Amino acid sequence: MWGAISVRGKIGMFMFTENMDRHLYREILDNHLYDNANNVYGRQHWVFQHDNDPKHTSGDVCNDLEMKLLGHVLQWPSYSPDLNPIENIWACLKRNVEKRVKGMVAQKKSVAKEVFIALVKEEWENIPDALILNSISSMPKHIQACIDTEGGHTKY
Repeated sequence: MWGAISVRGKIGMFMFTENMDRHLYREILDNHLYDNANNVYGRQHWVFQHDNDPKHTSGDVCNDLEMKLLGHVLQWPSYSPDLNPIENIWACLKRNVEKRVKGMVAQKKSVAKEVFIALVKEEWENIPDALILNSISSMPKHIQACIDTEGGHTKY
């Protein structure tokens, strides 16, 4: 699953079953990020953050981002700790999905691929905007903790 969040809530999501590569990532950004974020924020009022995963930093993706979001991509240092607020959202989503799947298994219900995908989409939609805002708002504390430990482990 790919998803995007902002202080205004969810920007977009996309479910896929194949392995993510730079081609799929470019397609996802084209179909689920640019227009969605522009509709929420307007063309010049948002900054995109992703990590240094090789598919994110491939030449194709970097060229696309430079062309489509010139000056609006947060630079991220190599070998940096993961300080992306969406990681908290992924953890919450995973916990909620696992709880529901375990409940279905306990009731001897089948969890076919289509059922699982629908369940993930439903749980994504159920994530409260307040949780997203709290995750983003907590980043200054996370960053300060990272600075204090000189890039080492933190309680976050």
